[in-house]
Amino acid sequence: MNRRRFSACFAAVLLLPALLPGMAHAGAFEDFFLAIKFDDENRLRALLLRGMDPNTLNEQGFPALVFAMMQESPNAVRVLLSSNKLNPDQPDPRGETPLMVACTLNKPEWVSALLSKGAKQGTDGQWTALHNAAAVGSSAAIELLVQAGGNINVLSPNDTTPLMMAARQGREAAVRTLLNLGANPALKNQAGYNAAGYAMKAQRNELALEIMKKEKALRKTPLKPGSAN
Repeated sequence: MNRRRFSACFAAVLLLPALLPGMAHAGAFEDFFLAIKFDDENRLRALLLRGMDPNTLNEQGFPALVFAMMQESPNAVRVLLSSNKLNPDQPDPRGETPLMVACTLNKPEWVSALLSKGAKQGTDGQWTALHNAAAVGSSAAIELLVQAGGNINVLSPNDTTPLMMAARQGREAAVRTLLNLGANPALKNQAGYNAAGYAMKAQRNELALEIMKKEKALRKTPLKPGSAN
């Protein structure tokens, strides 16, 4: 071996320790998201035990938990939720939190688990988990959110309530659940619609009539504080 070639090989050996951590990290990153994609519980647990951050973002900027939910990988979701390092409120590039995604996917078991980890529901002036649950008609998620202290009349950036969302999508069971839990059918958003108006716009006239009857009844007998009916 000539001196020049020997020097090049020697330099490569010296650089190898510095390169290995980055190479190992790249491999772990790929393994991590492959384990999630293929719902490989054992492989995912092993990677977390080796120090992989459960809050790692994929190449598109989606948190691992949201990615697992979107891939419909229940084992991966369960493993990530079991990590005490998980941030339950980490948003994705759309601004959706894991709780909002769980509601959109109509997964009450994920909603319950996230609430138990202290996931925030959102407040007035935001699109919230309750809006998402109402839009997809997830009565079970609605009940979990309200029982956990969610404001049933929470207002979106344009003052739309969960009840309006459910009515606009024609989600009859969700509308009834929200009304039974104390949603106010008289509220209007910035577009001038109330829940009954959205139901009519969706050509759900019977549902609109049901909402109007509830509103009329409430005008005669307003809800007492703490009452659900």
